[in-house]
Amino acid sequence: MSDGPLTAHSLAEVYLYLMATPCGECGRGPLQGGDARAAQHDWGMGLVVDVTCGACKDETQPVFRVPRDQLAAAKNLPPDAVAVVNPTDEPSRIIDVAGWVTLFSVIAEGAGKIADKVEARKVGYEAAQCLEEALKFYDDDNDLPPDSAFYSEASRRLLREHPDKLARSRLIDLRAKLPTLDAMEKRLAHIKKKRWWKPWS
Repeated sequence: MSDGPLTAHSLAEVYLYLMATPCGECGRGPLQGGDARAAQHDWGMGLVVDVTCGACKDETQPVFRVPRDQLAAAKNLPPDAVAVVNPTDEPSRIIDVAGWVTLFSVIAEGAGKIADKVEARKVGYEAAQCLEEALKFYDDDNDLPPDSAFYSEASRRLLREHPDKLARSRLIDLRAKLPTLDAMEKRLAHIKKKRWWKPWS
């Protein structure tokens, strides 16, 4: 994990980064993050998260840069709402293409095990966003991501050993099986409105 500030597009991306990143001490995890808190630095206001490795219990305090508008949006987000991971077209600077593909698989699998349909849809929406984030790294004329899409040796090894898992055509096929993000958002908003006005239905 970097000693300098890590640039994230949202608070949601910060916690997905912790989910996707192995412990710097033991190489395992999972990393468990506490509540984010503001901290002043010489480069400006940042966020600090107390992180503990679930395996070796090593403790770290990574610092993140997050746009102010996204921090404000996260602060005002209702507890039952699903956050937008990255409202821009820019690829993540802290989670690489392999990380997003892995997050999609893990979160989608978790969504399939949730009995509550509303909660399953929320988690499914998060998984779909991870897939969209992965696709931001690809060039239109290449089925494999460029070298710049990989931030670690583990990710490069995945490309060497299992290039099929990172093929753009595979990710597009996976995306085609899902509703669009807009459709998911509308469905979640409809459920919330329905529950608010008619909690018995």
